[in-house]
Amino acid sequence: MANICNSFDLFFGQWHDSVYRLCFMLSRSPHDALELTFQAFLRLGAAKNAEIGESEAKRLLYSSALRLCDDYFLKKMRRRPKRDALKKAASFPVTDSLVSALDLPFARRAALCLTLDGFSPEEIAAMLHSSGRLAAHSSSAPDIHGWQEALLSIALTQEEADALSDRIYDRFSERNVALENSIHGLRSSFDRAAPLLALGVLALFALAIWYTGQL
Repeated sequence: MANICNSFDLFFGQWHDSVYRLCFMLSRSPHDALELTFQAFLRLGAAKNAEIGESEAKRLLYSSALRLCDDYFLKKMRRRPKRDALKKAASFPVTDSLVSALDLPFARRAALCLTLDGFSPEEIAAMLHSSGRLAAHSSSAPDIHGWQEALLSIALTQEEADALSDRIYDRFSERNVALENSIHGLRSSFDRAAPLLALGVLALFALAIWYTGQL
């Protein structure tokens, strides 16, 4: 397909499980994690450089997934679902270790997943926009027995992976995904800036009241 990066199938095969794991750990919802993984791979598929290399593709994919999960989290502060609900929705084991890991702070969950996928503390710090010291702390092993095995068990079934791949290719055949991604990025940036803009307006309003009182 002309408008999808040339090595997309290779990248999808390498990283669909690990990106899904990251999205699940941050959204704490199997269903929403699948949608976030879909959106992240759309951003990789529409990379400006169709010949994008593996290391650059990995950074783009994981950075996109983090941004999408952060937007998802900021839109509504979501509580972790009840264990019984998770068991019904997940196709992987919901163990005591996994439940405990899901209670960790957002940045800690992200850093642990990124560490498992081979990112250095420096790379994690850049991706999370935090200091190297904080990233190193977030990446350190939590006091949860079996946490690595619990996280590594998070994976898509073959049926889910095939359906996800088909859905991605269908989207590229139907729409201009690069334009769609750009619009989504602008909307996301505006949503993040809106609170600051609101504070700026309030500050100007307060300044105007103060200045009027000085006349």
